[in-house]
Amino acid sequence: MSRTGCTSLIRAEKILTYIAYIGAVGFMELLREFQYPKSSLLNLLNTMVECGFLVKNSQGQYTLGIKNYELGCQALHRKNIFEVTKRPMQALSAQSGLICHLGTIENGYAIYLDKVETPGTAPTRKSWIGKKLELHVTALGKALLAWKSKEEIDYFMGTLALAKYTENTITDKKAFISELQKTRSRGWAIDNEESAYGAVCLSMPIFDLYHRVNYVISLSGNPFIFSGKKKEHYLSLLKQCSEQISEGLGFKKQPRFSNKGSVYDYKV
Repeated sequence: MSRTGCTSLIRAEKILTYIAYIGAVGFMELLREFQYPKSSLLNLLNTMVECGFLVKNSQGQYTLGIKNYELGCQALHRKNIFEVTKRPMQALSAQSGLICHLGTIENGYAIYLDKVETPGTAPTRKSWIGKKLELHVTALGKALLAWKSKEEIDYFMGTLALAKYTENTITDKKAFISELQKTRSRGWAIDNEESAYGAVCLSMPIFDLYHRVNYVISLSGNPFIFSGKKKEHYLSLLKQCSEQISEGLGFKKQPRFSNKGSVYDYKV
């Protein structure tokens, strides 16, 4: 059985991923990057243009076509966010023995969209679906802000009052921006008794098809639960859950391309 069609499909996927990362590329650059036979590459590109997956601009460069967006939107519109998050969150709560929350940002607040408790978790009435949370004192809020653009962060910084709730609350804008940078660098956020004494929360971002962060997940507990090396265990569980949900929303890790033809790997 011939694998020609399969080979072409694999090559097309690599080309689309590369162009999505670079933006616009010419034929010679693609030829150098992937080292496919010249005639095969040209035929493949022409076919992708004909199908709408690529567009050839006036400079002779290839960019992504609207077909990719159409298919992605159709796939996402058929998915309810809770269809993607429910099982991973249930598994996270069961494995950790802690309460798991799903949050988003709305009207300048972090909002609980979902809450998962298991028989092993200690019940609490301090959180509920729909509860509004201050962005600057919560792990959810920090994770929601940390992956925003500079312009978006500047906008939110202009609206935040940075009210003080405990001795750990960050009330200085420069210090809070530094905290967001640290959050993005390490990949997770923490509320270290900043919103209330005795309450600690860890949160991680959920990435969508376009590498945007519109949702985050978190685990809540007390300072003892997250003390010492225990925190690393819970971060590992959070990461597994966030990656699973991100993949369910169409996220793919950003490719790092080399100059060795079709060889590339992924950034962590």
